[in-house]
Amino acid sequence: MRREYYLHKRKNGIYYVEFIDKVSGTKLSAISTGESEKLKAEVKAELWKVAGIPIGKTKTPRPIEEAAGIESIIKTIGKADLTPDDALRIVQKLKSMGLIDTVAVKNSGLGAIPFVQFLKSFWDYDKSEYIQDKLTHGHRFHKSHARECMYRVNSILTPFFGDKKLNCITTQDLKKLTSQLAEKGLATSTINQITLCARTPLKWAYEQKIIPENPCIGLTEFSVTNRVRGILTEAEAEAVFKVTWTDKRAFVASLVAATTGARRGECIALRKNDIGEDTLNISHSYSFFDGLKCPKNGHKRIVPLLPEVKIALLDLLNENPHTIDKTNIIDNPFVFYSLQPDKPCSSDILWKGLKKAIETVNTKYRLRAKISNLEKPEIQINYKERYISFHSWRHWFCSKITKKIDGEKVAKVSGHLSEAVFKKYADHIEIKNIKEVSTAAAELFGKILEFRKAS
Repeated sequence: MRREYYLHKRKNGIYYVEFIDKVSGTKLSAISTGESEKLKAEVKAELWKVAGIPIGKTKTPRPIEEAAGIESIIKTIGKADLTPDDALRIVQKLKSMGLIDTVAVKNSGLGAIPFVQFLKSFWDYDKSEYIQDKLTHGHRFHKSHARECMYRVNSILTPFFGDKKLNCITTQDLKKLTSQLAEKGLATSTINQITLCARTPLKWAYEQKIIPENPCIGLTEFSVTNRVRGILTEAEAEAVFKVTWTDKRAFVASLVAATTGARRGECIALRKNDIGEDTLNISHSYSFFDGLKCPKNGHKRIVPLLPEVKIALLDLLNENPHTIDKTNIIDNPFVFYSLQPDKPCSSDILWKGLKKAIETVNTKYRLRAKISNLEKPEIQINYKERYISFHSWRHWFCSKITKKIDGEKVAKVSGHLSEAVFKKYADHIEIKNIKEVSTAAAELFGKILEFRKAS
C-alpha cells in the first residue's frame, strides 16, 4: 500500500511530517508536529490527514489536495524564468483577489515607461501602433481627433500623472482625475472625453499584454446631459438674412445650412461639381488637419437645392479668385474659397460672419426701439445664453422640415441617421423623397429666401 506521509525526527528532537501528493507522488514541505514522541506525532499526522493540514500563521486546516496544489504553484514559480512583468502580473492578481494590499516589484519591462510618454506616443497620428492598426483595418481615424487628444494629454494629463509609470496606474488614480476635473466645473461630456484620452490607451496596453490588468475596469463614466442647442425663431432668421453681411461666404454658408441641414465642415467642403441641377451633393467634410474627408458617420448624401440657394452658390463660385490659376486651370474649385487655391476658407469664418450678422440685427432693432420709444426691442438675439452657433442652422432646418415631412425621410436627407440605421435605409433614399423634402423646404423657407444680397 502506498504511503500517505513520512515522519522524521530533527536535531531539535521534534517530529516532522511530510505528506505525499496523491497526484504527483512527491513529498510536500515538512510540517512540525510539535511532538517529541513518535506515537503522539503519528496520531497528529493521522488527524491532519482527515481534518486537513494546518497552513500559515493562523494554522487554518487545508485539505491535502489544496495544500499540494499551492505547493506545486510555489515550486513552479521558483523554477520559472520570470520577468518583472510576469512578477507584476502575479502580484496584481493576488491584489485583485484581496490577498495583498501593496505591490512591490522591480519596475522594468514594457510597462515601465512613464505613462505620459506612452500617451504621447499613442496619440501621435504618424507613429501610433493603435492608430495605424485602425487605418489598416479600414476604420476612420482623423488627424484632428489625434491632435485634440494630444492637446489634452499635454495640457491636462501630463501635469496630473507626472512621471508615474504606465504599469503603476491604478483605478484610484483615474477616479482622482475625474474628481479633480469635476471640481473645476467642467461639463460631464468634457470630463468623459478627457478621461477617454487615458482610458483608451490603457485598455489597448492591457490587450497587448503591456500591463497586467486594465485599471479602467470598474471606473464609472459621468452621465452626460447635453445642453440643448438654441435655434432662431422664424422672425429672427428672416431678420438675420435681410441685413448686410460683411462676408459673403458666411452668408451663403448659412443659407445652405438653413435650407439643407448641412454641417459647417460639409459647407466649406463644397466644390463646383457638387452643385447639381436641383440637388447638392454632400460627399465630403473638411478640417484643417485632415483636409477633405467623409461626412460624419462616413456616408455621402444628396440634399435638395432650392433655386435661390443655387444662384447664391454659383455667384460665390464665380467670385473665386482661383478659378483660373496662373499655372493651371482648376476644374473643381472650392465654393467657399480661401487665399490658397487648394483649400477652402476656415470654418471659423462662417460662425464669425453669422455672429456679426446677429449683432447687426440686435443693433438695428435697439435703434428702432429707441426711435419708436418702445419698452424693449422687438428682436434681441442673445446667442451666448441661448447656446446658438452655426450648427444651430442644422437644428433649425430639422425642426422646421419635420413639421411637413416624416422624420425618417428628413433623416435620410440631413444625414442624422446612425451607422446602423443608415445602412438599413440607404438603398431606399429615392429621388421622390428628395423632391418631397425640396417642396416642403421651398414652402417653409420662402421668407428667408427673400434676402438682400450680401455686400
